[in-house]
Amino acid sequence: MRGYHEPRPYDSGVTPQLELGCSQWRRLRLNLGSMAGVGITVDPLVVVFAVLYAKAGSLGEWATVFSCMLFHEAAHAVAAAGFGIAVAAIEITPIGAAARLGEDLGGRPEVEAAVAMAGPMASLVMASAGYAVIRYGCVEAAAAEFFVGANLALALFNLLPAFPLDGGRVLRALLVEGRGLPRATAIAASVARAAAAAVTAVGVLGAALGWFNLLVPAIGVFIWIEAGREARSSRLHFDGVRSALRKRSLLRERGAVCAAVVAARWDMPARKLFPVLAGRDLLIISVVGPDGREMGRLYEYEFLLRAAECGPDATVSSLLG
Repeated sequence: MRGYHEPRPYDSGVTPQLELGCSQWRRLRLNLGSMAGVGITVDPLVVVFAVLYAKAGSLGEWATVFSCMLFHEAAHAVAAAGFGIAVAAIEITPIGAAARLGEDLGGRPEVEAAVAMAGPMASLVMASAGYAVIRYGCVEAAAAEFFVGANLALALFNLLPAFPLDGGRVLRALLVEGRGLPRATAIAASVARAAAAAVTAVGVLGAALGWFNLLVPAIGVFIWIEAGREARSSRLHFDGVRSALRKRSLLRERGAVCAAVVAARWDMPARKLFPVLAGRDLLIISVVGPDGREMGRLYEYEFLLRAAECGPDATVSSLLG
């Protein structure tokens, strides 16, 4: 349900030195191999959920929904590849899946909209195929009806204009030309939070009345959190760009400025360094490899240029060139 991957923000409550490196939990992801050259990873909690659904007698339905989501994300990956954008991986979590792209599409609104719409369109195609199966009675009607309903729900839900859903990315793409990326992101995030608040309220009320379970309000909370992350990540990135330009201008004027060296693990996502760029000193990033030795260095402005080209989730080692 999550759509393709959006940047995650840096946690300002942890010092940069302690935050460097990938999270321990991400390393626990299960590798299912690859499909068309794209790696597929699974959160370990998916196995836990599978066991719980199996005990509840709903494993078949749950597997159907996840198959639909995987096809939905594959459509994002295929669309991105059509624009020459690398797809790093498809990540499956207990509440959905996400195609992790090798490039941030915020600066290419027409591409972002096309890639975002590929998922819902693929789900509608699958729903139409399921309806054709029902029409001609090729399989059990109940199973086909559930398949159609799952794909329709997946398509319609993802079309909501709320980050990190596909509809939220389409909304931002439509707003970028007239308002610029930072403002467009802020507006889209605000709309997403309004939608999240409504979904949560309806979900809590519905759960209290026994209309549906707590999954609906949980989805509302998830959308609220992810919308905030998207807005903060965008703001941190642009603050870093402005800071880097200011320090580069001072270097040209004065001939010398204070500099600071930050050591970053080779597998650290570039986005986690954005908040550090707002400091007063010119930043020099020392990339440390798996063997503990320095692989190379990146100056602040150079780092930002390459992060903009490769995407905020690119590892710092991949930015060395």
